[in-house]
Amino acid sequence: MLAVDLRARRGSFRLEVAFATERRRLVLVGPSGAGKTMTLMCLAGFHTPERGRVAVGETVLYDDRRRINLPPWRRRVGLVLQSYTLLPHLSVGGNVAYGLARVWRGRERVRVETLLAAVGLSGYAERSPGGLSGGQRQRVALAQALASDPRLLLLDEPFSAVDAPVRERLRRDLLALVDAFQVPLVFVTHDFGEAYLLAETLVVLAGGRVIQAGTPADVAARPRTALVAQLVGASNIIAGTVAGLAGTATVVRAGPLRVRARGDPPGGGGPATFCVRPADVRLGAPTNGRPIGTVTRVLPRDGATSVVLSVGELTLEAAVRGRPPAVGDLVGVDIPDGAARLVVQDAAIE
Repeated sequence: MLAVDLRARRGSFRLEVAFATERRRLVLVGPSGAGKTMTLMCLAGFHTPERGRVAVGETVLYDDRRRINLPPWRRRVGLVLQSYTLLPHLSVGGNVAYGLARVWRGRERVRVETLLAAVGLSGYAERSPGGLSGGQRQRVALAQALASDPRLLLLDEPFSAVDAPVRERLRRDLLALVDAFQVPLVFVTHDFGEAYLLAETLVVLAGGRVIQAGTPADVAARPRTALVAQLVGASNIIAGTVAGLAGTATVVRAGPLRVRARGDPPGGGGPATFCVRPADVRLGAPTNGRPIGTVTRVLPRDGATSVVLSVGELTLEAAVRGRPPAVGDLVGVDIPDGAARLVVQDAAIE
């Protein structure tokens, strides 16, 4: 169980976050400047909050009311940063041994070899960190973080500097390590795809605050704000006006579009914003009774074709499989009932 409730400041930036999970893998996701790394530094003990509480299971790491603030070396927190934390004057084995818990005194060599084997680097103990690839250095950093027998493992965008195939292997191996060592993980990323793969609990940060939390599937299916919608791939964010209700759906008119959107309707009607995934925008023949769009751009993307349309004064993106229309073509546009979801602008989140 990880429970976090923090208020902290760095310069003019204020961090106010609260989240908790009983699951092993929690991922913090959000844009640059959201407060993800600052949250991690508070958990590790390298930044002191103004007030709040951090607890891992029954162990309290920080509690301003009880005047508890364990120093980093007493928190038993393993930390892996985006920039490698290896000591260049030590061997690979020396780097791992540097952080070994006291319980391993006298058995350092065996423990180092066990940790290196766990991260797929058996036989690398005598090598120099300078001769390793980026992926290998991150594996050593993981072994180094696990050497302290941590009660909590913190990773700050550790795979962003390696190429895609290596990144995929490191993600897969990380999942196996977390399960094998049964250590709670807090992983920081700005990539929702990575967050979706690694998280059991997902916390979305923006502007130093939590704007949504839940399982990855729940956040992806029900984004609460325009920013979350962008993160999960519902990149068409459209402002319109409530035109009525249709059962459990809210009818929203935006230019020539009229959609039935899921989600909580804004009180009293009026302005409304909805999101739509490009894959849910259907294109067809330009016929009477459906909005007409003009194709302005066609780009290959992720096994499909991204088709950008001008629909009245609106801009829409559709993901098309099969033969796409050409730039300048007129196409009929349809958004199926329920494909749109109501969201709020992030400035409205308190």
